[in-house]
Amino acid sequence: MRIDSRLPFVGFTAVLAAIPVAVVRGDVEYPAGVQTFETMNVGDVIDTLSPWFSVNDSVPLTLFNVTAVDDVLGTPTQHGGSDRWLRIDDQDGGAVQNRFYSGNILAPAIENYRWTWYINLEQTPPGGAAVKPKLTIQHFDTTAFMNAWGIEFNDTGARLIVLGIGGTAASAVLYNYGAGTGIGEWVKLDLSVDFNTNMVSARANTGSLVTLPINLSGTADKQRHRFCYRGEGAGNVNKMLLDDVSVASGDAAPIPTTSEWGLAILALLLISGATIVRSRFGA
Repeated sequence: MRIDSRLPFVGFTAVLAAIPVAVVRGDVEYPAGVQTFETMNVGDVIDTLSPWFSVNDSVPLTLFNVTAVDDVLGTPTQHGGSDRWLRIDDQDGGAVQNRFYSGNILAPAIENYRWTWYINLEQTPPGGAAVKPKLTIQHFDTTAFMNAWGIEFNDTGARLIVLGIGGTAASAVLYNYGAGTGIGEWVKLDLSVDFNTNMVSARANTGSLVTLPINLSGTADKQRHRFCYRGEGAGNVNKMLLDDVSVASGDAAPIPTTSEWGLAILALLLISGATIVRSRFGA
């Protein structure tokens, strides 16, 4: 069994206390869930992972692909304890729709929430006036889901953004490319929304927290949101990897990744004296 190098050793008892097995679900769901992509086969397209789905208006369709892979820049590897992740290969520089979405999160009441995911850029995103690729959180507004806030990537780094129905358009530098955040390196991104203070915050790895004010449209549903990749617009050619997308609502505990689940199971087996077996958590 592989142990995730991102998880500090805190003892089996602490690990068991920190991972709410009965609450966390195998996809991005309320109140807490994680999509690890571990159940996908190499080459599977995102649309096989229901309820996730894509929109592809490219001609030919092969200009935009979202598939399960096990390599970084062509070299088979592992990401911590993960064997699978998505490659978003968007080679259409035209003003067409290239997107994909997670399932919906529907909370029973208005609650703050946090999305977390890992990103690995395999190609420098566009700069200048080109439309930038972005990963956004959308809220349902009247008849459809609309962009509210997220993280955008350009030729120098990543920015926290407010857009669409999220309030006054704004952006703030989250990180610049460099050691630990460069091409071919995994970066952990956290994005949190606080409706009590009307703020959205983001952090890259263990870096400083970046915050922007929000003012969600009065017709938008604060209880209903989802994760989205936006690749539409002229000039937005991009290739990136995405792994371990998770969400936690309200006071839900931090989401374990694939290997953190494995560590918890190992602890249970050691405590009970049972035979250690290989376990994988997935959708």
